[in-house]
This record gives sequence, C-alpha cells and structure tokens, in this order.
Amino acid sequence: MITTLRSKINFEKTNYYIILIFAFMMPLSRATNSLFDALLIVLLLLQGNYRQHFEMLRHSALAKVILLFIAYTVLSLLWTEHLHEGLNAKKLYIQWFAIFAIALNVKKEQVFPIVSAFLLGMLVSEVLSYGMFFEFWTIKGKGAGYPSPFMFHIDYSVFLAFTALILLNRVLSQRYDLKEKLFLLLFFLAVTGNLFINDGRTGQLAFFVGIFATVFIHFKINLKSIGIAIVLITILFAGAFEFSGKFQTRVHAAQSDIHKITQGNLDSSWGYRVAMYQVAADIFKENPVIGVGVGDYQSAAKSALRKDDHGFSENFKAFLPERHFHNQYLNVLVQGGLMGLVLMMMIFYYLIRLSIDDSELKELSLLFAVLMLTAFVAEPLWLKQFTNMLFILFIGLFLGASLHHDRQLPNHA
Repeated sequence: MITTLRSKINFEKTNYYIILIFAFMMPLSRATNSLFDALLIVLLLLQGNYRQHFEMLRHSALAKVILLFIAYTVLSLLWTEHLHEGLNAKKLYIQWFAIFAIALNVKKEQVFPIVSAFLLGMLVSEVLSYGMFFEFWTIKGKGAGYPSPFMFHIDYSVFLAFTALILLNRVLSQRYDLKEKLFLLLFFLAVTGNLFINDGRTGQLAFFVGIFATVFIHFKINLKSIGIAIVLITILFAGAFEFSGKFQTRVHAAQSDIHKITQGNLDSSWGYRVAMYQVAADIFKENPVIGVGVGDYQSAAKSALRKDDHGFSENFKAFLPERHFHNQYLNVLVQGGLMGLVLMMMIFYYLIRLSIDDSELKELSLLFAVLMLTAFVAEPLWLKQFTNMLFILFIGLFLGASLHHDRQLPNHA
C-alpha cells in the first residue's frame, strides 16, 4: 500500500509547493504552520530513500548536532517528573524534523523563490498591520493599539526584524540594480516603521544588533563600517522616537526599569528578567550538568522560590512559575543543564560555519544566527510556535543549500 502511494506522489514538486506555501503563510496563520510542518514530516517518512538521506545528513555537522539536541531533549524525559508537561514541550522540538524534510528536498534554484514567498507573506501582513494602525479595520478585535495581525507582538517583532535585515542586506548588495534597490529600500522603511509602531522590544534589539552585522558583512569590521552602523542606527532610532509614541513610551519605561533595578527594586518588566536570572542560577546550582528535564522548569522555579525567594514581590513569585524564563538560554540551561546549553550553542556554531556557495544566502544565514542569538536574550523563541517555525524554515533552507545534491534522489523508492 505504501509503495503504491509512493508511486503516485511526485515528491519533488509536492515538497516544493508545500514549502513555498508554508513560507508564504507563516506570518499569516498559526493553524497552517502546524499543518504544513506535519505534512513535510509525513512526506519525508513516505518518501523512503532512508539510506540516501542518512548519507547526505551524515556529512553535515549542523544536521548531526540538531539531531543530538532533539535526542537529548527527548532523553531528558527520563528525569522529568512532570511527564505531561514534558511531552507537550517536546512537541516543539519534534517539529524540527521538518528541517530535514526541507533540507533534503529543496533545490538550489528553489531557495530564493521560497524566501520571496516569505517576503510576500510579510508584505501582506504589513498591509494588514498598517490598516489596523490607521484604523481602517480591526483583526480579532485588535486595532491601532495592537497592530500585530496574527501573532503576539514579540513574535511579530522578530519576524519584522529578520525581514528588515533581509531587505537591508539586499540594498547593500551588488546583486540588485537601482530600480530593484529603490523598491527594496521602500519595503525596508515600511517594515522598519512597522517594527517601531509595535511593542516588541525583542525584535527591535535584534534589529539594531543585526544592522551592525549587516554593515560588517558588506564593509568588513573597521572604523568606517562601525561609523556607518552607528549613523544608521542613530537615524533609525531618532526617527522611531520622534514619530512613534509607542516607541517613546517603551524607551521611557526601559529607563524607569533600569533606575528601579539600580535602587534594588525588581518589580518591573526588566526587573523581573533580572530576578529570573537569580532563580535560574539557583536551579542550575542544584542541577548543573543535565538540568531538571524538559517538563520541569516551571515546577523547578516554584521549588527554588520556596527555598529562597530573595525578597521578591508576591506578583513575581506568582508570575514566574506559570510562564517561562523569558530567555532561551536560561530555559535550555534549566531544562538541559550545561549539556543542553552546549548543544544549543553548537547548533549556531555550525550554522555560522556552514558552507554555502551562494553569497547572499550565506549572508542571510549569518544574519539569521545573529538575530536568533540576540533575541534569545529576551524571549525563548523555540518555545513559541511562530518563531519556532521561522527557525525550522530558514535552518532547513540553509542546511539544504549546504548539502551536496550530486546524486539526484529518485521520485519514489
């Protein structure tokens, strides 16, 4: 039966169209993200060619460390007390098998159309977001006060930041002509404006760091490139501060939070994050090597606070055990200990070292690494569906671009 089914499916075309639609719909629908991720994994299992697939992945250090991280996360269920929570958390990493479904099937000539599909999806979300901001319409009851059409504002800010970096990288590239660069620049300005009318400081921070990376990629690291980056960031920051009341409010809130922290008052947004470092440190001291397991980080936070609450407010003591550490590094460190954190950092080490023939795609892989590593400081992006899917799509594309497709895989086994 499976053999008959395989013979009826054109895996090359089917995978390509699914990835293409997946990229387009990613900023627009939570439900289709899960659907297309599952379809890609099912197709990978149906496709067969397991030995050839294994041989292709075996030579990729990035593929191997991703598999190790997934395996280690699943293994941590053995020392997780709250198995139900652990199984729910594990699903987000099991979805990573779609990375291999993308990487093993995408062709070099298909990568940029897929990136363009993602940009088109972001363009649609831009139109919808600005329509909300200017009160032309509302989406799910949200309007000018919350112009993030389909996802939480923090997640949307990460999408906007990466889109802006893709566009800025193209503006600085020699690959595009003047007319193309004019459109890219206008798109870049629209996306950047959207980034600052939304509340997502996570994406804003990643965007500013990403500007330095983009300028350094094109002009190397010297006084001139540092000056260019500082001038560009200053202009964008001043423009955002002048024209976005919401951005002004967030800047003033950050200043207030920092002042409170220096006075020993952690009862604020940034203060909570400082407190989370202290709680995570307490948990780490007791579970330094393998952590508490994938399902126990919330219960571990409760336990740590019972042992030593450091004088934290009642609001914070109620807040943390019901959520996460608002930091991907802390979440991995608490769940998987040093072993988990080392594997996590190895993923990005090998992503940065990845050999990709196309210069623009190589640049995007570096910018994506910078974006994620910066945004991880403020949010556990792997625990959130939209940003987890963003990681899956682009890591799959970068890994696919690095694999050698000398041997064409047959359409069916």
